[in-house]
Amino acid sequence: MSHDLVIRNGTVVDGSGADPFCGDIAVDGAAIIRIGKVSGKGGEEIDATNLVVRPGFIDLHTHLDAQVFWKPELDPSSWHGITTVLMGTAVFRLHPANPRTGTFSHW
Repeated sequence: MSHDLVIRNGTVVDGSGADPFCGDIAVDGAAIIRIGKVSGKGGEEIDATNLVVRPGFIDLHTHLDAQVFWKPELDPSSWHGITTVLMGTAVFRLHPANPRTGTFSHW
């Protein structure tokens, strides 16, 4: 089976608490399809020997509610393998104002 992208021979840290292991990651479109030994070829292949790969961490406790308005990339979180964040969990919420009137819309 072929994949859009295969990252090979990286030290995989999967966020589960398991020990890191040497493995491959197969990606099709925007989805990680397999983590482990990937036998198929990739349209693009990256050799991650001596590199750490951390596929798709989810951060369930953030303080990014304001930052998302001026820096939607949410770095530095995105630099550390975090691909999904949950916001509004720290009793801090922002609601953007109407740029024309400066008033808040109703929830």
